[in-house]
Amino acid sequence: MGIQLSLFGNNLENDFQSLMRMIPAAEADYATHGMHPYPAKFLPHYPSIFIRHFSDEEDLVLDPMCGSGTTLIEACLQNRRAYGIDIDPIGALIAKVSITPLPETLLRDFEADVVATVEARMRSGATTCVEMPSEQDYPNAALWFRDDVLRELLVIRNTILDCSHRDDLRDFGLLCLSAITKPVSNADPRDIFPERDQKNLVRAREDVVGLFRRSVHEMRLQLSAFSMRVRGEYRGKVHQGDARGIDLPDGVVKLVFTSPPYTYAMDYARVHKLSTLLFVMTNQELREYRRRYVGTDRVSVNDPILSFEGFEFAADEIRAVHSERPKLGVILYRYFSDLYTITQECTRVLQPGGHLIYVIGNSTVRGAHFRTDDVLAGICESTGLSVMSRMSRPYYAYRMSRKRNVQSNTIKADTFLIAQKA
Repeated sequence: MGIQLSLFGNNLENDFQSLMRMIPAAEADYATHGMHPYPAKFLPHYPSIFIRHFSDEEDLVLDPMCGSGTTLIEACLQNRRAYGIDIDPIGALIAKVSITPLPETLLRDFEADVVATVEARMRSGATTCVEMPSEQDYPNAALWFRDDVLRELLVIRNTILDCSHRDDLRDFGLLCLSAITKPVSNADPRDIFPERDQKNLVRAREDVVGLFRRSVHEMRLQLSAFSMRVRGEYRGKVHQGDARGIDLPDGVVKLVFTSPPYTYAMDYARVHKLSTLLFVMTNQELREYRRRYVGTDRVSVNDPILSFEGFEFAADEIRAVHSERPKLGVILYRYFSDLYTITQECTRVLQPGGHLIYVIGNSTVRGAHFRTDDVLAGICESTGLSVMSRMSRPYYAYRMSRKRNVQSNTIKADTFLIAQKA
């Protein structure tokens, strides 16, 4: 199905055409969009346009795989109510902080209190008696961090927990700490996933406290600006959980706007593991938890392939992949099975006449045998939605236009799949 923007009027067509250009990073980092690094983010211009055309003020906008909260931020800025879900704990933390307005005075007091307490504890020698994580809980921590750096990070973490009498302030502080965790580590800053540069195994010593102080200050300014724009009103909620079971009643959502993981998912558990193991969960917990991610490659060749309900049209191709590459076949089966369940849930919570828009970094599998957007279009139809249009925007910067692995092609465009509930 080609571009059918005329279905939605000239204003949408004009707005969509405005995306057909290279958009500089500075234009996309307004409000709280740039609070914390996050890979594979889509431009905030995407949800902004569709929220404006497919919802009204006070409508509920859902992103069931919200990542760092791009859709939710835009919904709040346009006076919609927002609900986001993400299984990744750091992603959910970024999204939650990004849409939680806090008074300027409260943020200023927290900044002054937490920074002063951290500095006082450092002067008093708190780093010498801080409890270090075990090798079982945080494997290779001694390789990822200098000993003194890790001790300072732990003191800061403990201070945030001690100084935060409110959950929203604690989350804000932890996000500020997460933003500096990788930069002060021995991880190569050029890599998305934490990797060590074999030519530079121990990186230069960073000023941990100074970077934390700056992180708190800069994020405080961003969150304060967002809070002023939404007039201090709590318009959104983020749930760290599973989109395969959405905790909303039937028929309450006007618009679902989301970008599912790639066919071979960006391994967010690995991207964020330095922060996750510092203040969220132990390695044993993380290893089990990451098996639940949509698109995970943490599967076994012996995992069963049962029903192709909802994507029967892709069954032959998935079986063919499975016969050649059993693990790859299981990954694909799990991926599309999960997306069918998620689409079912989105259909359930949508109002009649509401829209589901998938933003897909399209790829093919096994050459050109089937495309992700083709399968998702079929899944939408299987759940009772009508696919109204499919449109695309090319990448103008190619950092994201690379192969996800040897089985998939280079991703050159974002595809927008628009479906409507009758």
